[in-house]
Amino acid sequence: MLTVQAKKFDTISPSNTVALFCTQEQIDNNSFIPQQLSDVFAIINTKTFKAKPNTYFFAALKDRPSILLVGLGSQKDMTPETLRNAASVVVTACSDKSISEIYIVLPEINSITDSARCIAEGVYLANYAFNRYKTQKEEKNPLLQKAILLCNDPQQLSPILKEVGIVCNNTLLCRDLVNETTENANPVTIAKLAKKIASQSKIKCTVYSKKDIEKMKMGLLLAVSRGSMYPPQLIVMRYTGAPSKKESIAFVGKGITFDTGGINLKPSGHIETMRTDMAGAAACIYAINAIAQMKLPVNVYAVIPLAENMISHTAYKPGDVFTAYNGKTVEIGNTDAEGRLILADALAFTVKNLKPKAIVDIATLTGACIVSFGEIVAAYLTTDEKVSTALSKASETTGEKIWRMPLYKEYSEEIKSDIADIVNVPAVRNAGTIIGAIFLQNFVENTPWAHIDIAGTSWYSKKRGYNPKNATGFGVRLLYEFVKNIVLQ
Repeated sequence: MLTVQAKKFDTISPSNTVALFCTQEQIDNNSFIPQQLSDVFAIINTKTFKAKPNTYFFAALKDRPSILLVGLGSQKDMTPETLRNAASVVVTACSDKSISEIYIVLPEINSITDSARCIAEGVYLANYAFNRYKTQKEEKNPLLQKAILLCNDPQQLSPILKEVGIVCNNTLLCRDLVNETTENANPVTIAKLAKKIASQSKIKCTVYSKKDIEKMKMGLLLAVSRGSMYPPQLIVMRYTGAPSKKESIAFVGKGITFDTGGINLKPSGHIETMRTDMAGAAACIYAINAIAQMKLPVNVYAVIPLAENMISHTAYKPGDVFTAYNGKTVEIGNTDAEGRLILADALAFTVKNLKPKAIVDIATLTGACIVSFGEIVAAYLTTDEKVSTALSKASETTGEKIWRMPLYKEYSEEIKSDIADIVNVPAVRNAGTIIGAIFLQNFVENTPWAHIDIAGTSWYSKKRGYNPKNATGFGVRLLYEFVKNIVLQ
């Protein structure tokens, strides 16, 4: 496992490799070279290196530290994401050169603490591989084992690096769960995992079985799971970091462990990655775990409905009508809009029984979100401005991009049913992301609420910066920072 720590410059030895970051302006005037390494750079010609983003220059030296120079682009284009992505280049270069330990000079951009946070995040998040099913382990391109951030005051960075390590490691575990096969990540096994995680942190975990769900009359969660051999589960995780306070925040995460689309079967080209339809659930599990491990003085719930949407002679069908936990009747317009159904019961349960100050649900809900934003941005919709501000600030802090969409009342007309209170999908499928949220709004009453659609951002079709191809772990850092913003500030 990777460790990231801070040390002083005098810990460098000739056998080490040292990474530095530079803008094009700094290359032009050599202003990026720290005094401690001036003798090394005296024998290196860096003038030919163009410090473009995602590029590096490597010089292997004898009797002196080897040098890895990473480009940042132009000073005027610098953002926190620039540093995270530059740190991912360090990881890539180390992998290319089979370097297991790297010393990193923090760039003097903004504050040292901000630079350290971004660099550490980039290193942790880029240093990842899901290879547990490979029988031949890669001897080349090994993962980095240790990163040492060089600075004048290492103690100043210790609390920052501790937090970054906890949150990023939970993000990596979230990736693992989303990448996992359905054989090992189904409603039953994920419920067991949640209990195991809770037992290792100060989290209380209750798992409601199919019998419990039947007693609670969660008709929508039961309907979606009818075609599967795996029974539905409802997980409620509770972290009490502020026992003297009554207020709490609740996360609700969609946990469809495989989505065939049901009777409205998904075609080839869309069905292959549907084991990832529980990315919202995974984000909630590991966000609350990070909060507990950091011992934040907050009260947080994670409510996770789990089901598998399969085809069989018992599967639910278009035209069926079911009664939700809150008593609303729902017509099934399409069995491939199952995520909003299980979320609806979970949201109604959360409002009635947990009475949180605010709810954020996170889900791989709509293909329409991918059409709108691709894999780069998640959509969010909310009924509350304070929640919106806290989410927006969390997005800026983490680099997990979100964009607000409207919840105009006129859209409610689109989900009216001829035979029930509402329909899960209207016949005319316009404004898909908004309609999905409008449906969910029927189950949150007056509780401040936000819905985040991570259909695109949870799974990448190719590597992008510090995020690998496949599962990204999107949402863990966002939810963690959201809680800090809305409760602690």
